[in-house]
Parts: sequence; C-alpha cells; structure tokens
Amino acid sequence: MKTSLLTAAALSLALVGCGPATKVDTAKTATSVADKHAGMAMGGHDDETHAPTMKLALSPNGPLAPGRAQGVTLTLTNIASGKPLGPSDLALAHTKRLHLLIVDSSLTDYQHIHPVVDPAKSGQWRFDFTPLLGRTYKVWADATLPDGAQEYVGAELVAGAEKAPPPSSTPAMTAEKDGLKFKLSFSKPLKSGQAAQGRIEVIDTKTGKPFAALQPIMGAFGHIVAFAGNWNSIEHVHPLGEEPKSEAERSGPAINFHIQPEQSGTLKLFAQVRANGRETIVPFTANVAP
Repeated sequence: MKTSLLTAAALSLALVGCGPATKVDTAKTATSVADKHAGMAMGGHDDETHAPTMKLALSPNGPLAPGRAQGVTLTLTNIASGKPLGPSDLALAHTKRLHLLIVDSSLTDYQHIHPVVDPAKSGQWRFDFTPLLGRTYKVWADATLPDGAQEYVGAELVAGAEKAPPPSSTPAMTAEKDGLKFKLSFSKPLKSGQAAQGRIEVIDTKTGKPFAALQPIMGAFGHIVAFAGNWNSIEHVHPLGEEPKSEAERSGPAINFHIQPEQSGTLKLFAQVRANGRETIVPFTANVAP
C-alpha cells in the first residue's frame, strides 16, 4: 500500500468562526500532491512550497470545554473560486471524503474524526468534538481532490486557557492498551530528511503470543500519524503490503511502514488499529537527529 508522505510548507491559512473558541492559524500546513491512497510503494515527496488551494473555517456551536462534546461546523472553501467544497468535490480516500486529524499543542490528546455533510446547509460539514484538555488544539483537514492531489489545511480550536507543556522528548517505544502490547522499532536511527522503515509488533497480553488478527480500519490494516514537536508538521502513513479487500481479512502480527521525518527533534507517533471489534489508538515518542 502506498504511504501518504506529508511535509510542512510555509502557508498562511484563513479561519472564520464564532467566539473565543476559534483562532487564525498562520503557522504551517502540510501538503502532498503525490499520494493517491493506493499501491504498495512509498509515496512520492514534493519538495517545493505550494500555495494552498483550500482554506478551512471552523465554527463551534458553543464554548469548548474538557470532557464535553460540542458540535462544530466546518467549511472547506476553494480559494480560487470561493466555492465551498462538498462531497462531490472530494475524492474518496480510505473510505471517507474528509478526515480530521486533531491534536493539542502538547501532542497528548490525538483524535481522528470524520465530519459529515450538514443536510440543512449546502457546503457545510459538521462533527462533534470532545477535548480531553482545556487548551488549544490544531485541526488538520485531510482532503483529496478528484485529480488525486492531496492537501492538508489546518486551523485551531481553543478549548480553554490552560498553557500546554512542551511535548515530552523522552523516547516511548512500547505501549499497552485494550489487551494488546505494541512495540515500535525503526530500521535505522531517524534522521531529518531521510526515509526509514518502521515496524510495530503486536502481542496479545493474555497469551504473550504474536497477535495476527488485526481487522481492516478505513480501508487499511492501520494508520500511523506522526507530528513534529513544533506542532507544525504532520506525516500520515499506512502499512506496506496489500490493502484489505474485505472486512473478513486479517493481518499481523506486525505493521511495517515507511516514514521520512522532515524536522529534527521530538516526533510523536500515533498508531490507530482495529482488533477484536474495537478501535485502538496508541502513542509513541521518538527523536529525530538533524
């Protein structure tokens, strides 16, 4: 399966919203024109800076607060035409028209959400968001155009005035959740701008044996999303190998993937899998050399 390789490009984003829960994001957004969400090889890398073709607007229906679900209205607009983008304007990518990758500035609370079209308002999407922390979050909208060009645009949601600590740089290469143990390793030390192969081994904690019953999730046997420590770079990859063709297929006990971090420093990775009918997200922390 082809990976989705995304690197930060200096772009300015527009954001509109209501009240203090939205914020203009003038940081960086990640773009890729190479990923078509198919095949087995590593995704291509676009080294040039590209102006965004879309802008993202988020409008919460009320104040955001930790532990409380709040509806959010989302508008994704074509910058050139000024037209809001609906499902017919976006390609189906891993079973969805639009993916939202959301994380707080400490890179602790990560959520993968899929907005749905608002039937009452043309060109608008909606989703529910429950922040775990009272701090600022970044929402990365992952949209693929009909010509296969993939673009990430970002905006911020403010769930409180809490000052987030910097992301921890302490390596964390194992994680345990939902009856499974996960162990991350790389083929070589991570270095900025260089590709490496990652491997996540999955163990059944009850039996201590390798777990080979990973189920399909969004058209793949897993999703790995990595954020740079400065909160402004994202890399989204999928397992190498054939994509599942039916819900009955199983995989494991290892997830192999390619990754190419574009910045040195802390790298926070989140692996999202489905096993025993349950979706699980586990965090890892690695460090990238210059």
